[in-house]
Amino acid sequence: MVGGSPHRRSRAGLWFAGFIVASLLMLLASRTEPALLVQQATARALNPVRSAIAGVGQGIAGVIGAIGEIDRLRSENDQLRSELAGAQQRIAELTEAAGENASLRQLLGLTTSLHMDLLPVRIISRDPSNFTWEVGIDAGTDAGVRVGMPVVGSADGAGGLAGTVVATTGDTATVRLVVDPRSTVIALDQETRALGLVTGQLGGQLVLSQVPVNEHLAVGDSVVSAGLTFAEPGGGVARSPYPKGLLLGRIQAIEPDSNGLTQTAFVTPAIDFRSTERLLVALQFDQQ
Repeated sequence: MVGGSPHRRSRAGLWFAGFIVASLLMLLASRTEPALLVQQATARALNPVRSAIAGVGQGIAGVIGAIGEIDRLRSENDQLRSELAGAQQRIAELTEAAGENASLRQLLGLTTSLHMDLLPVRIISRDPSNFTWEVGIDAGTDAGVRVGMPVVGSADGAGGLAGTVVATTGDTATVRLVVDPRSTVIALDQETRALGLVTGQLGGQLVLSQVPVNEHLAVGDSVVSAGLTFAEPGGGVARSPYPKGLLLGRIQAIEPDSNGLTQTAFVTPAIDFRSTERLLVALQFDQQ
């Protein structure tokens, strides 16, 4: 048959392709000039492929390096965050210590300037409501604290009247602050020497009442404890439960009473009872 079998032609083609490949390999391995020309041509033809492969390799190396750098930066960031948290905690501790030291210095100044036997105490509990103003302190009968003893605080470095002890245990006591509605103190205006009655208010303010209308009170006047007590029915004289001259606050507003005979002054407390943490219990005091 003309042309021969298709299988025979296929085998012949494979033999011819194999011969060509073998010849090229021998030529590439040879060091003759034609072989060198073929090798150079082949190298030039393969250069783009090698460049592409090298570029891919460099890209992969770059990605791997970037991942390593991200891990390193993440580790450094975690370490810096931990160091920052530690520094912030230390700053908070130092700030707290500085505030406490300032408070202690003020109280120490009071113990030397006031003629009283003063016991430093710390406030350990507060009434969260606005209906009573009482605090718990960390000293009781074991330390000599008794019901009725006056309690002093720092009013910008001056001695301020804080309240009185109303209950005790062996190692704690309850202090009713002067801003409590159940608290009453006979007080006087330091500038005019006018007497009146200071009572507490639910909002933590003070009111000076029963002051004769002819007394010339003024905004900004200081109001202090008078060291007096209410007159007893039998005409006797009772010892005041509060020392004389302790600052209660300053007048911020004045109103005449409806009876036309007296006036009322609204007083800003000298002690910030919401933030005060330390007080002094007057175990003994001499009334001047």
